Amino acid sequence: MGDINNSSDNQDQQANAWYDSTNDAQPFDAFGSTERQQQIGNEIYDRITSAISRKRQRTFLVLKIAAALVAVIANTILIVHYFKKPAIQQDSWVSINTLAGETRTIVLPDSSTVTLKANSCITYLSAFTKGDERNVKLEEGEAFFDVKKHALLPFTVHAKGLRIKVLGTSFNISAYSNQPDFKVEVMSGKIRVERDDASGTKVLAAEMTIDQRLTMNKNTTNYKIESSTLVAVPTRKATRVTRSLSLQEIGQALGDRFNLFVQLNNPENDTSVYTVDLEHASLDEILKTLSARTGFSYTIVNKQHLIIQPKNADQ
Repeated sequence: MGDINNSSDNQDQQANAWYDSTNDAQPFDAFGSTERQQQIGNEIYDRITSAISRKRQRTFLVLKIAAALVAVIANTILIVHYFKKPAIQQDSWVSINTLAGETRTIVLPDSSTVTLKANSCITYLSAFTKGDERNVKLEEGEAFFDVKKHALLPFTVHAKGLRIKVLGTSFNISAYSNQPDFKVEVMSGKIRVERDDASGTKVLAAEMTIDQRLTMNKNTTNYKIESSTLVAVPTRKATRVTRSLSLQEIGQALGDRFNLFVQLNNPENDTSVYTVDLEHASLDEILKTLSARTGFSYTIVNKQHLIIQPKNADQ
């Protein structure tokens, strides 16, 4: 214990002696020699300039990033603005179908009307009146057209490779796939019928007028134009039309309207055509009237199967 105290006393004495030997008038030299001072000064200067350089680089990097972001945002705004400009849109097709036993009247954008018979389909462009003409496609079945007159916009119906062109008229087209013939019948006004083939456009009828009917066999493309026995009966709401049809066509129409399976036995026994109204009378009325006029017999099985038997040719 005594040795420790003696050691501390000796250190204190040495420190005091060193302090007493210093000259208080001279500043304390903590850096040693002049070379050392220069070295330390250079190190401090280098660190300061390095720190400033790093700060400048960071600032410049931030500015570069900010400039890039501004450029990206500006380009995005320009692109969005460009694509927001009104563009020419592709016109969409409107398709309307009917089911078995269904008849439907459609009012087109130009106020023309189409009465679509059973199991039929039409299509037309949504921009119906924006082109040089009004186009409707009868994809399948039968339809009655009552066309609004427009001298600057001809009305064209496309059906089974044929084109029926009008300005303002009413006519009926029958183009069922399961029927051998394509038929066009004019109720009012005038129409023009064309067909495209390998040699170009062929005019089947340059001008068809009221009470004329064009019939074309779809397999042979042979056709004929004849007078039809169309009878228009005015009503308060619309024109009621009776048409001349064969028994086979009558069976097809009855099946479509009343949702029946129709079996026509020995159709070759009766190839005549009959003027009938299939749109307004009941099934029982139609069958009784035709049976009285044609002599055919008929049977309805389970309310779903209609069997028609024409009279024999020698009867």
